[in-house]
Amino acid sequence: MSDDNKQRLLDAGLQLLSSKTFSEISMDMVAELSGLSKPMIYYYFANKEGYYKAIAEHLFDLASCMMDDVFEAGLSLRENLKRYVAMRLRFIDEQPGLVRAFTSIIHDPNISLLVDNTQERFDSMRADIIDPLFDKAVEQGEIAPGTDRMLVLIMINSTIVGHSIKMTANLPCTMSVDPAGMIDILFDGISRKTPEGGGE
Repeated sequence: MSDDNKQRLLDAGLQLLSSKTFSEISMDMVAELSGLSKPMIYYYFANKEGYYKAIAEHLFDLASCMMDDVFEAGLSLRENLKRYVAMRLRFIDEQPGLVRAFTSIIHDPNISLLVDNTQERFDSMRADIIDPLFDKAVEQGEIAPGTDRMLVLIMINSTIVGHSIKMTANLPCTMSVDPAGMIDILFDGISRKTPEGGGE
């Protein structure tokens, strides 16, 4: 059977998750939206649990590709983080439905309990892509050796998530996030450089 059918089923799930919770979605709805039969869902995914695991895997693969595209080893940590924030904000503006679906996969306990390797996937992406950039930044004196990289990432992601919630929920949003300004403020705290006249 065609892999196009499998992709149609995954796309239908993502579309449904952009506006509904896990408990509101039935396999009948997936079949109707995809234009495929309900048995086709079970042919590809075995059951509802397998279906949502496949959706989560698809989203993590998408996130991993985006991370690979945005981070460049030849750039400084500061420039890479600016690119990362800009990419995330652009994605929120251009793909709000996918953002809501991804948020559901991560935060809806009914789904996250099915997807048992969520944290492992994030940890793996960080170890493979982001940690080497921080290591290089320390080696080159761009940031202080004792920089808490997890705290830096939490601060960045908290700002992005807050913006994402406002945008995807259509809440009033009078302030925009400036990727360059946000990262420059962070680097005022973690940069190895000190004010004029000061020592390290």
